[in-house]
Amino acid sequence: MALVIKKWYASRTADQAGNYVHLVGREAGLFAWMLSVIGIDPTTEIEIKENLIVFTAGSLSGKQKRVIPMRSVCSTYYGYVKPWQMALTLGVLLSPIFFLGLVVGPLYYFLNKQLTVGVVENSGWIGGFSFKRSVIEGQNIDETKAYEVIDIIRALIEAKTA
Repeated sequence: MALVIKKWYASRTADQAGNYVHLVGREAGLFAWMLSVIGIDPTTEIEIKENLIVFTAGSLSGKQKRVIPMRSVCSTYYGYVKPWQMALTLGVLLSPIFFLGLVVGPLYYFLNKQLTVGVVENSGWIGGFSFKRSVIEGQNIDETKAYEVIDIIRALIEAKTA
């Protein structure tokens, strides 16, 4: 399931906490947003520092954290999924009802495009972060920004092996 972005930081210079990349996402939906407003906020987080990557996944029942030394990362990846088939289906099926499909189809496409960034550890473990546009938080991340994360990780890995 794709998360919505609460925080997005990606830069070639580290922030105050030493992060070159810091992504925080929460589950999508109005109910998940209401939980976050009252402080019950199960989130997924990626912190990429100079020497390590930290994946943190929280839920209502607990939290898991994985710390990966940068030298243990063998590759990175990113990609995106555009749900044009479902948007087209909704558009066609709902068009006879007051042309509702002309609004619902494009809106579905616009709100459900998913981007993924991730790393592959030498052990074979794959850690990824799939996310989509956040209307409530006002975050819109595109392919260029997702690729920037991968480029930063690659530069940090290459700096360690040079």
